[in-house]
Amino acid sequence: MNNLLQNKSVKIALGIGIFILIFVIILSPKKNVNPAGSAQQIDSQAPKTERPELIDLAANKRQQAAAYVSSIKDKLPIYLESFPTSADITTTINLYRLSDDPSEVVRLEIYGLSYINIDSDETKNPNVTAYKESYLKAIELLESKNIDPKKLIFIYGDIEYVRKTTEAWIDALKLHP
Repeated sequence: MNNLLQNKSVKIALGIGIFILIFVIILSPKKNVNPAGSAQQIDSQAPKTERPELIDLAANKRQQAAAYVSSIKDKLPIYLESFPTSADITTTINLYRLSDDPSEVVRLEIYGLSYINIDSDETKNPNVTAYKESYLKAIELLESKNIDPKKLIFIYGDIEYVRKTTEAWIDALKLHP
């Protein structure tokens, strides 16, 4: 071991290694430690809104939707299987509620098409056309049972990418009821 430390190349390598280690330690980002611990944590948990009246509006809309859903619960579910679309994609439309769903929501799910491609250009993605036609049919089905879709809050599926794609298509195509 003593012979190894007397070797000039080993000394140089060891010196460079120590220099790099010190350099990394000096340049590494420092954690912002809050010794008091409480003030910063409380602030990060507080709701970040400059307009608290928006929270009241959302709560009010949810309460109104819950009351409306309660009044129409006997008209659900609505199920339409094998709905043909002009994109040669046959879909199934399902409007329903589950017992453990929040009281203000109705599920509007459309099966039989692919939600993987989020592109909302109908010329490039036939699933968008199939979705649009199926969505409009779903709204028509609700209205045929004297249900006002504007009073409902919809959930578009249990899978996150399906919900994101659906919401993107609804926004892009301006399909909001």
